[in-house]
Amino acid sequence: MNQENKNVKFDPNLPVEVELTFDEPKSGISQYKNEDGSDKYWYLYGIKNTINGESGFFATPILHDIIKNTGAKTGTKLTITKVVKDEKTTWDVKSAGGSEPIQSVSIEDVPKIIDKVDIKDINNENNSSLEERVDKLERQVYILQNK
Repeated sequence: MNQENKNVKFDPNLPVEVELTFDEPKSGISQYKNEDGSDKYWYLYGIKNTINGESGFFATPILHDIIKNTGAKTGTKLTITKVVKDEKTTWDVKSAGGSEPIQSVSIEDVPKIIDKVDIKDINNENNSSLEERVDKLERQVYILQNK
């Protein structure tokens, strides 16, 4: 019997509890391209089957970096929330059952650290699409926030 794998879809502002089944996600280059023709990457995390039968989830590059920086491995239980506020999306990752984020990107913290981000460097990337420049900016903010 061939059973199709189902993946978790993160609904806005609803926490999802997962247990990782591998130390690393599967990753690769998408068949789709960025606006400028550069490659898009994907990250597929395996998880212990949920009550709804989901066995994995695709992570954005930012969510992947957050999970990677937590040191999560096989058996790690996480609560992941796609936080949407004022049409902006961030990620909150907590140890399952914990109240403090392991790693998170908070909208409120961005003004406090944005002056440390080298905007000129990002704007001068002529070969990068807007999406790639925003992604780089989000990564810089994340790194600065977690220093």
